Amino acid sequence: MAVFTVPELVRVGLSEEEARAQELDFTVHHTKTSGWISNFRIGETHAAVKVLVNNTNDQILGAHMIGPEYGELINTFGLAMKFGLTTRQMKLATAAYPSVGSDLGSLI
Repeated sequence: MAVFTVPELVRVGLSEEEARAQELDFTVHHTKTSGWISNFRIGETHAAVKVLVNNTNDQILGAHMIGPEYGELINTFGLAMKFGLTTRQMKLATAAYPSVGSDLGSLI
């Protein structure tokens, strides 16, 4: 799901409520990113990311983001979920700095 407002609001996978209903063992990584250089450089004052990670297999269960260019970054999470990548594998990805893609490793 993507809502292309300013800032963008995007989601892929499960919400916390859905993961709890399935009785999954997971961790929530919540990060306010408005002060990060990737957002600060364009003057964005509202940005945050929440990622649900399965504690059993280290795979992404869901990601929820509000911020600039996150409509593009959510695609990375969708691909990771589709192909069963672990957060350890995702952290190996490289991206141009200071793009939002370069923030990936710090979000998980």
